[in-house]
Amino acid sequence: MDPKSKETRLYFPPKLSSINTEQDYVYQLLQLALANSESRYGKCSLHLLDNKLPLKRIEHMLGFDRGIDIGAFTVTEDREQRFLPIRIPISKGLRGYRVSFIKKGDQTRFDGVNQVRDLKNFTAGQGDGWADSKIFKYNNLPVVEAGSINTIIDMLSYQRFDYFPRGALESVFELDEFKNKPVELESNLLLIYPSLTVFYVNKDNKLLRDRLEFGLNTAIDNGQFEQFFNSHPISVEALTLLNLDKRKKLFLCNPYLPKWVPLMQDKYWLQPWPEHVHKDQCS
Repeated sequence: MDPKSKETRLYFPPKLSSINTEQDYVYQLLQLALANSESRYGKCSLHLLDNKLPLKRIEHMLGFDRGIDIGAFTVTEDREQRFLPIRIPISKGLRGYRVSFIKKGDQTRFDGVNQVRDLKNFTAGQGDGWADSKIFKYNNLPVVEAGSINTIIDMLSYQRFDYFPRGALESVFELDEFKNKPVELESNLLLIYPSLTVFYVNKDNKLLRDRLEFGLNTAIDNGQFEQFFNSHPISVEALTLLNLDKRKKLFLCNPYLPKWVPLMQDKYWLQPWPEHVHKDQCS
């Protein structure tokens, strides 16, 4: 019997914040990658867990191989040690394209910001222990850390800090979620640094790592990934929100990237990285 004729069943956890989980960007991209891997690795079916789980629970289950085969996380040093990464950005680096929530009426305070050093007069709000918080601190930008996102938004409302940078994909949902709060999206600035979300698998599952890498690269090379990215409602909304042609782009250094991150391979990113990013300006 051909081993490829036996169907592999894989399990993926829905995001805690997902509303329509089967329409989720990451879940649908994962289906695309697996479909593009069947010619080499055989049949495969992907199944969502019935329950939505917090991030730490997902990581625990993936690490101990208990009912979850694949997770999608931001690349961090800790996760590099605990899991096997599929070394391909799954949203073209949108994780590192940051727009900011500010208190309503504060836009004029930010209109004079033209360079990263101008932001040293403002304080950013971030979550406790977030990787992004470390990046802001490394770039000598003041940070106040707090607990949940709701707490951060409330603190912003009371002007405990000046702005709350968020990834473009996250902001799509949060604009609606916080529409009744006294906050708004800052309209001129775009903070950019290399940051990425990738698929991770259990440390011992090299076969699934290879399969996903093959499937994603195949989808990229045959144009299906680009078509998916440019048509999925979430990425389309995120690109509209970014308004790339009109925002001032302020590049931050991210010294915490693993060496394998393919910064010079333009096919993986929303836009080519500037030369100074290629040259590792953090060193």
